Amino acid sequence: MTKIDVISGFLGAGKTTLINRLIKEAYQGEKIVLIENEFGEINIDGAFLQDAGVQITEMNSGCICCSLVGDFSKALRKVVAEYAPDRILIEPSGVGKLSDVTRAVLSAGLENVTLNSSVVVVDVNKCKMYMKNFGEFFNDQIANAGCILFSHTDKTTDEKLAEALKLVREQNPTATIVTTPADHLDIQTLKDALEQVSTLQHH
Repeated sequence: MTKIDVISGFLGAGKTTLINRLIKEAYQGEKIVLIENEFGEINIDGAFLQDAGVQITEMNSGCICCSLVGDFSKALRKVVAEYAPDRILIEPSGVGKLSDVTRAVLSAGLENVTLNSSVVVVDVNKCKMYMKNFGEFFNDQIANAGCILFSHTDKTTDEKLAEALKLVREQNPTATIVTTPADHLDIQTLKDALEQVSTLQHH
């Protein structure tokens, strides 16, 4: 059974750091394929991933969240057929709609593949601004996430954190919310939280 985890978040929120830590610390011994959008703002260190035994699939077709859902499904089928990975990590671009990614995964019609979790990394200090400026995309990510991970919580005020929590809860009353600063985050605890949170709770 291949598990698919979708990890999204806006530029600078810290999703790349999270992915690197999950691969290094939580998913050791698993065969992992990372599918990242080629518009990926931050290129994950290729050498690091090669060391971790991760194959990178360059998606020449561009953004997986636009009208290229068909291509994405094809790429996904190819990855499953060629690598039979234990886990596929999908990192959509910052302005991708999480609901589109979820739909694309489900419509690929893959056997022995389960949509395990969807995580959104949210910069606690920019949450309000992003809701205002990128409402449709940002709120879609929040609303469709099983787990919301606040980043930069060690560089904020209690008021700002409380406000961000309130805004996020309005969009998604049921998601697991993690506010522990990244440096103190026990990755195993996070992994367990993700295993318990099914993306499909909203569908």
